[in-house]
Amino acid sequence: MEIFLFITVVLVLVLSLIAVFGRCRACGSKFHAFSPGHAADIPAGKAYIVCKRCGDRQHKGDVSSDGSVLWMSGGTGSFHEDGSYTGDSGTFADGGGDGGGGGE
Repeated sequence: MEIFLFITVVLVLVLSLIAVFGRCRACGSKFHAFSPGHAADIPAGKAYIVCKRCGDRQHKGDVSSDGSVLWMSGGTGSFHEDGSYTGDSGTFADGGGDGGGGGE
């Protein structure tokens, strides 16, 4: 039983640290660390991480004219014509993967 208590305490501690260090700098929302929004200014060539709570934008990547994004953290992704975003890999600040594919 002690092992479950230890694992729970460690898990809560790790998630708390992620929430504190990844919070929105404008409004302090700790949920920002787990689910940031994405926006692009394609004519200016800038990609932003957006707080879903307050709308604060932080320049975190560069976007090309075709919508491809290279995040400063090393991840990639793409913005579609309708403004939606799809991440190509699971690296930090890029939104994760595309959900996988079908099997045979």
